[in-house]
Amino acid sequence: MATRSDLSLDSSFFVACELTHRALKAGLKSVSDLSVTQFRALVKLVAAAPTGLAQSDLAALLDIKANVASQVVNALEGKRLVKRHKRAKGDGRIRDVRITKEGTALVDRANKAIVEQLYSLFPTQNKAYRSILEASIAAGANIDPPLSKEAAKRYFASRTLVSLELIRKAMEDALRGTCGASFNECLVLMKLGEANAPLRIGDLAHQLQLTPVTVARSVDRLAGRSWAQRLASPVDRKAVFASATPQGSEVQRLIARTVDEVAQTFLWSRLDEGQSLALAEAGHVVLADMQAREEAERKAALDLLEPIG
Repeated sequence: MATRSDLSLDSSFFVACELTHRALKAGLKSVSDLSVTQFRALVKLVAAAPTGLAQSDLAALLDIKANVASQVVNALEGKRLVKRHKRAKGDGRIRDVRITKEGTALVDRANKAIVEQLYSLFPTQNKAYRSILEASIAAGANIDPPLSKEAAKRYFASRTLVSLELIRKAMEDALRGTCGASFNECLVLMKLGEANAPLRIGDLAHQLQLTPVTVARSVDRLAGRSWAQRLASPVDRKAVFASATPQGSEVQRLIARTVDEVAQTFLWSRLDEGQSLALAEAGHVVLADMQAREEAERKAALDLLEPIG
């Protein structure tokens, strides 16, 4: 049995992470027109109730610039979801931002919608799968230290959204800093390394849950850096394959080290062993279920075939 010291993240984790992120955003969009950053602020403020947070503290917690935080609070206050209050003690020039009843109600509605989206995405019919995925979602909610234990339990799905944003930004920044490539480019290169063989652009797109156009552009940029090469097949002239070059193999190892470092900082050091194992396994569970669903749909379509003429 694997232990936390054996853990490393592969492309399946990031695919599952992106699918979860889409589900979370869809849940939010179904009840509100708030941006993810605005909703992240609300989740922080609901945990800081009733005292609220200074705008500068909110900016620090969300890792955004002061002017962005000001724009976020202005937008939320315009929707009557938060309100600025003059601080009773200390520096009277400081205004605390507090969530309103309307803001709390919106977080409640969004959390329920997000849960519905997550359960429609994840394979909850299988008890073993369900336990792994529920554990991984709970773990995701604990990546970003909670301001309130009660809020963390009540709004676990919304906190998962906040945590995913934190991980995405940290991973993107780290990868761009170490190898200068975008997240999608690194993901494509990572997948090519795992396959250890050329892959069709279409297959890459399917396996990474990205559009063929996105993958094709990423491969073009990787080829421009001499990290990948495009290959043609004499059997299927329409198919374009991609494979890593020797230089690309070096970058693959750099990507793996960077991912491990970020995972250690933001995941394994903040989660217990059970949570860590569940989170590392979640990607494989989601992809295995997706493949099973696609195969079932393919067979169902075959059953509908009728003779011609």
